[in-house]
Amino acid sequence: MHKPPAGFFVAPFSVDGESQGMDYIALANLSPRWISICGEFLDHYGPLFDSRWSGNLSHIATKFTAASGAALATFRVRDRPASLLALLSGHSRAVEDSLLKAFVESLRRLRLVRAAAESADPFQTMLEREQRPLMVVVPWPDDEISEQDHALVRELATHTAGAFVCRNWP
Repeated sequence: MHKPPAGFFVAPFSVDGESQGMDYIALANLSPRWISICGEFLDHYGPLFDSRWSGNLSHIATKFTAASGAALATFRVRDRPASLLALLSGHSRAVEDSLLKAFVESLRRLRLVRAAAESADPFQTMLEREQRPLMVVVPWPDDEISEQDHALVRELATHTAGAFVCRNWP
């Protein structure tokens, strides 16, 4: 009998492809209300969607693609990218490795990453993370997105990751 995860690891990366460390978030430290709201959002739209949040969050949209316990997500504020995520439940290492490789390749092709990267292989350490469940996050710098909206996106992304992890344990 498997027990649901107690939390998940968070691996933030800066836009230059450098790791900003590793953290662990216990699900008990997150808001049950917001995990539920984010879970309902995921359940409502399914594994593939691009949709806006409602009410006071209607200026935020999420593009989400999930399969086999792994997902990619982009959070946007007024249609401007604010945060890019990879969510890995630990169920299929082959799927997760493939998804992370595609994520890293797509990041490396972005003009901003190419301009900021000091390494020949930006985001390489992303591919080496063994911890699961894992949320890899790349906050996207944009002066036109307020710090308040960046904070909202961080909270939504974290609670969405918590909801995803809760829904993807065996």
